[in-house]
Amino acid sequence: MPCERDLENKKKALADYLRVSPDKITESKGTLYSFKAFYHGPNRAYLVLTEIEANVAARRAIKSRMWLISLEAIFSYFDIDSYPTDALNSISHEDIKKINSEISKLIDKTCGTEILAEKMLQLGNRANILADFDQRERACGGYLIYRLF
Repeated sequence: MPCERDLENKKKALADYLRVSPDKITESKGTLYSFKAFYHGPNRAYLVLTEIEANVAARRAIKSRMWLISLEAIFSYFDIDSYPTDALNSISHEDIKKINSEISKLIDKTCGTEILAEKMLQLGNRANILADFDQRERACGGYLIYRLF
């Protein structure tokens, strides 16, 4: 669990990046990939992570988003103009969790999730994995900032 000082430093780094007062940044109640998210207003959320934390979060995100990564790869390979997130309106969260679990089993029985994650990170995909909003990684105040939405 991060200490209060670490959370305050992250909040300050995000505030500096956004050019707002730190009191305009709020902390999430829960966690995403085991890390607190931060909000600026009701419609903007961010992860603020160290380099090590970003790699840990990306590895955890890969494991939980195998279904998304698989569909993106298929659509890209065949140059299909569709987005995996379009499926979210027509399939239940529970079904997606089951599908993700089965794809993870397939990956684990072949190359392994850790090898896939390592390769994805070596190819510079951390921002694509963590920054859902714009797939960009920004540095500020010794932290990496990823916009979630």
